[in-house]
Amino acid sequence: MPTDRLEQSGLNRAWIDAAAALPLEWRIEGVVCTSTGLRPEERSDRWRAWASGPNGQSIEGEADGPIAALRALARELMRRRGSMSG
Repeated sequence: MPTDRLEQSGLNRAWIDAAAALPLEWRIEGVVCTSTGLRPEERSDRWRAWASGPNGQSIEGEADGPIAALRALARELMRRRGSMSG
């Protein structure tokens, strides 16, 4: 399988896993590079994924790539689900 297809399938799997970790009424909002601009001092290789809840809550995961950021988000979401269940 070509590298771009492998990366895409990994990103898809990470997104699906994060979606499966969502508490009820939560949604994944996105995954973005944390760069704030094009100047060298604004550039970053870090990525952030985040989800929001029904009452304006937000949970984020951050890592060195989009797949890892989604996995970090999934871990945070699982912690939230665990704390909501008692």
